[in-house]
Amino acid sequence: MKKTAVKFFQILAVFSLLFLAACSGSAIDSSTKDDSRVSEGDSKDPVKLGFILSLTGNFASMGTPVKEGIELYFEENPEIDGRKVELIFEDDAGDPQAALRKYEQLTLNQGVNIVGGGTVGSIALALRDKVDADKKVPLINVVGSTDVMSWEKKSDYVWRTSFSAWQYASISGKFTAEGVGGNAVIIASDYVAGHEIVTDFIPGFEEGGGKVSDIVWAPLGTSDFSSYLTQIDNAKPEAVFMFIPGADGSRFIKQYQEFGLQDKYTLVEGGSLLNAPFNIKAVGNAVVGGKMITNYFPELENEVNEKFVKAYQAKFNKIPDNYVVNGYDTGKLISQVVKEAGSLDGEKLVSVLKKGLTIDSPRGPIKMDPVTHTLIQNMYVIEGKETNGEITFELIKTYENIEMPKENVGYKKY
Repeated sequence: MKKTAVKFFQILAVFSLLFLAACSGSAIDSSTKDDSRVSEGDSKDPVKLGFILSLTGNFASMGTPVKEGIELYFEENPEIDGRKVELIFEDDAGDPQAALRKYEQLTLNQGVNIVGGGTVGSIALALRDKVDADKKVPLINVVGSTDVMSWEKKSDYVWRTSFSAWQYASISGKFTAEGVGGNAVIIASDYVAGHEIVTDFIPGFEEGGGKVSDIVWAPLGTSDFSSYLTQIDNAKPEAVFMFIPGADGSRFIKQYQEFGLQDKYTLVEGGSLLNAPFNIKAVGNAVVGGKMITNYFPELENEVNEKFVKAYQAKFNKIPDNYVVNGYDTGKLISQVVKEAGSLDGEKLVSVLKKGLTIDSPRGPIKMDPVTHTLIQNMYVIEGKETNGEITFELIKTYENIEMPKENVGYKKY
């Protein structure tokens, strides 16, 4: 009886192995997670990438183009080292708690190998804490600019393909002092990223001889900026530095023009808002004369960008912005990391990221800083122009190879 039972289980084991082998090339059951596949990876299994983005709500104008950039890259490059790439997109609607729920679904139920997300700083930080605690699946931060993710809250499992608040704001301050000078009023959204941008802007501006006349904080979701615009006008500044993301920023720029300030005070924008197609459509020629500090604009002259712009226009019938490039470069980085790791194991993927990879990007050459986990990249100052009814952007100045300080610089917080 014992021999019969043993033989039965041996036969059952053989049939089980044959069944699994037969299924290895078929679609993966998204309701379960195969831990052995996620840690080491079967060569026939797809690379499963999960992206948690703000696709609805106030920050959809940032999350949606990131998604488009990711889709474009993997349409052009559907495989990594012979493995098909499976993309899964989840909408957090701008809510950190929703993002965490989506993360659990992607990692526990759908077995993704890498997660991308963080359309805004609060979501990026929430995901960072969970990913760092789990230490299984790397997170690529696609937009969230909060500085602490490169300093106090740096994690081996979290890397950034966008930019940091320091990169944008320090250059914004430096340029505003050099290119405009005098007094400036700052207006920023009253949330984590807004306060970081202001904190990083002021030292560079003041070191260049500028003086801050006033700081105006606007709650997220503000629709009527008239009281803030009155406050700005009363200060009579030479420059107005703004950091107001998403649809809020579009409303502010339009009202800035309607209030008669467009020709009175130079508007400097430090969050890559003005060149987004969504915002150009919303504000039209209100961007004309505005200065913007950005890590990308579509008129950049390099071979990679020319091909990228043509491909994006062919697929989406509009011009790309820096959020699209963030998504596109996220795809490039992930592909390079998986190829070099030769594995989908989290630790092996992280070990490759620590090497400091260089990527040919539409924005120009970029390199992942292995210390700050943020890209070393050029920052461009551009100005809105209107020619024959068409809005374009002209390059004014390039600040090359901007990298974050290796540790917190200890600026006074605002």
